[in-house]
This record gives sequence, C-alpha cells and structure tokens, in this order.
Amino acid sequence: MKRIILLSLVLLLTFGGVQAQAKKTNKAPKSTESVDGRTTGTTLKIIEDIPLPEPQMGLDTPLQIALKHRQTIRDLREEELPVEMLSSLLWSTYGFNRLEEGKRVVPSAVNCQEYDIYVFTRQGVYLYDAKKHALSKVVEGDNRAIISNQKFFSIAPVSIVLVANYDRMKMFKETADRDFYAATDGGYISQNIYLFCASAELGTVACGGINRESIHKLLGIKNGRAMLAHPVGMK
Repeated sequence: MKRIILLSLVLLLTFGGVQAQAKKTNKAPKSTESVDGRTTGTTLKIIEDIPLPEPQMGLDTPLQIALKHRQTIRDLREEELPVEMLSSLLWSTYGFNRLEEGKRVVPSAVNCQEYDIYVFTRQGVYLYDAKKHALSKVVEGDNRAIISNQKFFSIAPVSIVLVANYDRMKMFKETADRDFYAATDGGYISQNIYLFCASAELGTVACGGINRESIHKLLGIKNGRAMLAHPVGMK
C-alpha cells in the first residue's frame, strides 16, 4: 500500500512539472500592435523579442567619403553580419535620433512615420522595433527567396523590406498624394541604407522588382505596400 501511494505521488509531481513546463514554453504569441507604440500593418503576432546591442554611432567614415563610395553592389557574400553591425544598420535605416521627441533619422511627410521595416534572415522574418531597438520575430524560417526572383536575395544574409503602412497615412485624402509621399519617404530610407553600407564596407542594392503579392501574404499586409527591398551583405 505504501509503495502504491509513493508511486502515485511521484507520477503526480512528474505530471505537474510537465504541465508547468508546457505552460512556460507554450506562451501565446504577443500582438504586434505595440511595436514602436504604433499600430502595425500586419495581422501576424510576435513570436519572440530579440534585443539588439547599442548601435555604434562613431563610424569613422566622413559623409563625403561615404557619398564617394556609395554604389549598387549585387555580388554579395553569404557570410553572416555581426550583430553589432546589424544593430547599427537598422538604427541608420529607421531608428530614433531624438527618441524623447519621437523623431527619426529620416524625415516623413507630416511626420506620419508610415514605414514598417522587416528584416529577412535564415532564421526568420523580424519586424524592427525602433523604440526598443529590438527585433520582433513574426515568421519562422528562411523566406528570403520569396522576396524576388533575383538570386542575390537568397544569398545575402540580411534583406530589409520597406513596407508603407497606409493606416498611418489617412490624412492624405487622395490616393495619388498618399502614394507620392510614401514613395518619397521610402527613398530617404533607401539612401540611408546605401550610405551606411558605403561607410561600413558592405554591399547593397535597392530593388523595386519584388514579389509583392507573396510578401504581403507572408507578412499579413492588409492596407499597405512593400515598396523596396535591400539585400545587404559583405562584398
């Protein structure tokens, strides 16, 4: 009888521990609505948050030299980017340079800050949260090849996809005005990527010929448009 009671207690404790572990590891995904403190243009949920190290502001390359070396480079290597370099790249792309004022490193029409920045890697797809300076994983696995039929997207370790979220542009009553300003703002972001890559001796190319329908489906984009994509890698 004692042996049966002892066995029952062991099973009870073991099962309870498994349940507790399951609750711990199977947390429900979080909403993406809080990214940058703004509503995002995706129906996806956050799988996990990955903090980034502080961006390195002290790049030694003067602006004139960066402009001199700015160029389109399609021949990219598969080598992974150091996380410190990725951190600085994303801050330069769409980070806050006056966080207390909510202002970024790029301008936007009537300060609507309409862009969502997605980062495609071998490990998954991430939404850049500039306020936290972190990556929020929204899709598991390697989806780089769906961005475009151009092979360098499958080779480059990182691809940045710029998505204009039209929910943040409702102040523009005319579609033509909205599209014009979204395209203009995307150009500012694209140039920042080019200049950072020139400063850090990385290669990149701005691509408008991308598979928008596939990207929108993967990212759950309902009211927005993938405007440009930048594969980034070592030259």
